[in-house]
Amino acid sequence: MDKNKVSFNELVSNLITEATRLGFSGSYIWRTLVIGCGAVRKYYKAHGVVYYNIETTLASLAESEERYVKGELSHNGIIITRNAVRRMNEFFLTGTLQADSTRVTTNYLLRGENERLVEEFIQARGYSGKAGKDAAWVTRKYLYYFEQNGHSSLRTVTIDHVRDFIMDTAAKVKTSTLHDIYLYLHAFHLFLAENGIPAPDCADLFSYTIHREMPIQGCVADDELKKVLSVIDVTTESGARNYAIILLSSTTGLRACDIIRMKLTDINWRNATIQLKQNKTDLTVTVPLLAEPAEAVKRYILKYRPKDTGCPELFLRCSAPKTQISDAVTIGTMFKKYQDLAGVERNPYDGKGFHGLRRRLAKKLLTTGTAAPTIAQILGHADVGSTRQYLVLDNRNLKECALSFDLIPVGREQLKDE
Repeated sequence: MDKNKVSFNELVSNLITEATRLGFSGSYIWRTLVIGCGAVRKYYKAHGVVYYNIETTLASLAESEERYVKGELSHNGIIITRNAVRRMNEFFLTGTLQADSTRVTTNYLLRGENERLVEEFIQARGYSGKAGKDAAWVTRKYLYYFEQNGHSSLRTVTIDHVRDFIMDTAAKVKTSTLHDIYLYLHAFHLFLAENGIPAPDCADLFSYTIHREMPIQGCVADDELKKVLSVIDVTTESGARNYAIILLSSTTGLRACDIIRMKLTDINWRNATIQLKQNKTDLTVTVPLLAEPAEAVKRYILKYRPKDTGCPELFLRCSAPKTQISDAVTIGTMFKKYQDLAGVERNPYDGKGFHGLRRRLAKKLLTTGTAAPTIAQILGHADVGSTRQYLVLDNRNLKECALSFDLIPVGREQLKDE
């Protein structure tokens, strides 16, 4: 698609065709794409703009936002318009659509040039899932800060302005959040330099390491996992899929982001292993496929997995479009639903979410005497030091560290007050 020559009407027509091909519901296509795009079309016509461009589309959204604030547009109306704008820009930049029901509208609405810069950065770096959302949030927050301070682009921003942003932001966010901000802005400025985009040279400024806190979190207990598995109806497509996903995570330690990207070809049935490249570390890991999860995966593939979708991923969406699961958050939400159904008690930050299955496996490996380097290899850690966070879960062996004072020679006179 020639982005410089596609008319607004042509883009919307192609967008609806693509949404229909992917299996989006008729109500979504009508309410979001037909009605929502129709509202933006009026803005294009009123301003005499024929060819589609992101800046005009965002200007249309800004006008709708103002009408919403004044009470001239309903809440439902502004939601439809926001979604339509997001979908048009997504299709304009990528030529397709992703199923992302958990995505939320950003609070940082940018000018067309900056919005396009964010999208190009995300695509160039290949961010997806949670990393894509985090990177987009950071860069939008960054550019929005400068827009609010009179800089329509990074051309007029200096290193001193960037330092002001750091000081302002550091006072408002947690250390872990500041770590992510440095991480993605370092990558963002490298992207700007690589593409010759005018901006202050701040790659070194954001290369400073911000150490995250390492909180002590629990894990999913054996009886809790048993309860969760017992409430899943494996005679349905969603139940068979989710049962296999939970069993895989609890026996292999694979993260949700890796499970949703797992390909059918990643499984070696003859050797009973799974080999894939981790999304977080970019390391290739090989994990055993035990008998019980293997049977669950087979049942899902042979009886419930949609046929002829053309998708190489093992686990697919249960509702249209029948494509890959787009977000790891979906897996966590699914697991929480079964926990509630099973009566498994949850508390904020108790470590018993879906990732708690990974910690459960690490604890089992520790208590059976598995060496830390082996655990790091199984879990796919780039650094064996990352395994330290799981040591606190091994209560039985930690008790051996509490030594008696009997073996320490201390005279009575040394115990007296001076």
